[in-house]
Amino acid sequence: MRNKFIPSISKELKYYVYIYSHPVTNEIFYIGKGKGSRVFSHLEDKSNSKKVQYINHLRSQHLEPKIEILIHGIEDDNTALKIEASVIDLIGIENLTNKQLGYKSSSFGRMSIQ
Repeated sequence: MRNKFIPSISKELKYYVYIYSHPVTNEIFYIGKGKGSRVFSHLEDKSNSKKVQYINHLRSQHLEPKIEILIHGIEDDNTALKIEASVIDLIGIENLTNKQLGYKSSSFGRMSIQ
């Protein structure tokens, strides 16, 4: 599996939001935002987070997570953070291995029109 983008691809991608999902069921388990080769960093993570535990569980079954760029070409970090937060809100933090809600989600995130 690739673990780094070549510089010309990184430049074209700019900031992006990405998803990690189960390679068989396509169930999304992690949402992230990044720039450069950030999307691959979780594959080398050695922490004891839920995300790493999930990846290790997949690997114990001889599977690798499916990694996709959801949106790219984002010009700035703040916009990428807001998009990431909206996707986390849409899927629901309880359905993901993300540690926290997205950027300022409690202030600007999903809410009832009431």
